[in-house]
Amino acid sequence: GLVIAVNTMIMVAGAFFLVWLSDLNAALGLGSSVVIMMAGMVMYLPEDVMQTLSNVNNIPEIAYVLGVIFILIFVYVAVLVEYSKYQIPVNKLGIHNNLKSYTFLDIKLNPAGGMPFMYAMSLVSIPQYVFMLIQFIHPENKWTSGAIKALTVGQPLWLVVYLVMLFVLGLAFAFVNVSGEQISERMRKSGEYIYGVYPGQETSAYINHLVLRLGFIGALYMLFMAGAPMLIILVNPDYLQLSMIPGTFLIFSGMIYNVNEEMKALKLNTSYTPLFENV
Repeated sequence: GLVIAVNTMIMVAGAFFLVWLSDLNAALGLGSSVVIMMAGMVMYLPEDVMQTLSNVNNIPEIAYVLGVIFILIFVYVAVLVEYSKYQIPVNKLGIHNNLKSYTFLDIKLNPAGGMPFMYAMSLVSIPQYVFMLIQFIHPENKWTSGAIKALTVGQPLWLVVYLVMLFVLGLAFAFVNVSGEQISERMRKSGEYIYGVYPGQETSAYINHLVLRLGFIGALYMLFMAGAPMLIILVNPDYLQLSMIPGTFLIFSGMIYNVNEEMKALKLNTSYTPLFENV
C-alpha cells in the first residue's frame, strides 16, 4: 500500500512538473507545449522499434527494402502536405495598390495537423475502460467480457473505432485550429476583406465552408497516412509500435513546421533597426 501511494505521488508530481514546464515553454520558448511531449516520444521511439523488431522473427530482407522505400515516400509526402497552403486573395486597405496582388489569407491543406493521431490513440481506449468499469460494478454481465476483448488493441473492432475516431478528430481539429469567426473578426478590425465576400458573417461562413472542405481532405489524408499503417496489426499485434511511427512523424513534422515559422517571425522582428539609429 505504501509503495503504491509513493508511486502515485511521484507520478502526480511528475505530471504537474511537465504541465508547468509546458506552460513555461509556451510562454517563453518555441514550439508551444507540444515540444515537451514530443521529446519523450522521439526519445523512446528507436528503443521501441528495435524491441519490436527483436520480438518478431523471420522478417524477410525484402521487407526492409520496402520499408526504406516507404519511409522515403512517406517523408516526402508528409513534408509536401505540411507546407501546402490554400491561398485566398485578400484586399488590405493599408497596402499600396502595387502590392495588393501579393496579399493572401493562407489556410493549410491539412488544417488539423498531426493532432488527431495524438488524441485518437488515447480516446480509442475509453470504450474499453467503460466496459471494464461496467464489468467491475456488475460482474454478472457476461457480455462485457466479449466487448472488452473485441476492443483490445489489434482486434478488427478496435481498428474500426480508431479509424472513425481519427476521421472525426481530423474534422474537429480543423475548426479548432482555423476559426472562421476569429479570422473574420480580425479582418474586420484591420480593414481587410476577401474579394467578392462581404465582411462579417458572410466572411465567417465562407471561411468555415472552406475549412470544412479542407478538413475533409485532411481527415482522408490522416486515414491514409496514419490509419492505413495500423492495418498491419491485424496480421501481428506485435507490430503496433512500428505502425505508430507514421502518425508520430506527422506530429513531429507539424511541430518542426511551427518552430520554423516562429523562428522566421523572431528573425523578422529582430531585423528591424530604429529609424534614427545612425543619426
